[in-house]
Amino acid sequence: MYSLLVFLHVSCFALWMGAVAASMLVIRTLEPRLTNPDRAIQDSELLNTYIRYEVKLVDVAFFGVLLTGVTLAHFYVGWTIWTAVKLALYFVQFGATMFYIATRIKPLLYPCSPSDYKRWYGLFATSFSLFFVVLLWTYFGR
Repeated sequence: MYSLLVFLHVSCFALWMGAVAASMLVIRTLEPRLTNPDRAIQDSELLNTYIRYEVKLVDVAFFGVLLTGVTLAHFYVGWTIWTAVKLALYFVQFGATMFYIATRIKPLLYPCSPSDYKRWYGLFATSFSLFFVVLLWTYFGR
C-alpha cells in the first residue's frame, strides 16, 4: 500500500507540474494572437476554454497530492517538522498562485498590450519557483 500511495503522490505532483508547463506553452503560443486586436476575440475564447479544462485537471492533481501526502504522513512517515513544512509549502504555493491569478491575470482583457500580457510569465515564474522549493525540501530537507 505504501508503494501505491507514493506512486500516486508522485504522479499527481508530476501531473500538476506538467499541467502548469503545458499552460505556459499554450500562453506562449497564443501571445502574438492575444496581443493582436484582429485575432484576440476568437483566441481569448479558446484560452478561456483551455483554462477551464486545465483548472479541472490541476484541481484533481492538487487534491491527489494533498490526500496521498496526508495519508502517507498519517500512516507511514509520521507528522514531523519535515512533513509539516512540506504541507505548508503546498498551501503557500496554492495561495500564492491563486492570489497572483486574482490580482494580475483575471483583470486582463484581450487584446492587451505585450507588457500586460507578460503578467502571465510572472504567474509561471511564481509556480515553478515554488515547485522548485517543494522539490528541494522533499529531497534535501530531511
